[in-house]
Amino acid sequence: MWNETDFPEYGRQCELITPWRGYHRGTIVAKTAKGFVVQFSSGAEIDVYEDEIEFG
Repeated sequence: MWNETDFPEYGRQCELITPWRGYHRGTIVAKTAKGFVVQFSSGAEIDVYEDEIEFG
């Protein structure tokens, strides 16, 4: 059975290439068909394409 947290990037810190509302660093919390969901320290989450983030 597939688990929604069962992918290599889950839980990894990433940097947004273009900051979003002042945020530039977040955590990968989900994988989507187009990329990932990034969560910020405020709890906000956004969908990003793989080419919009970098891993440190």
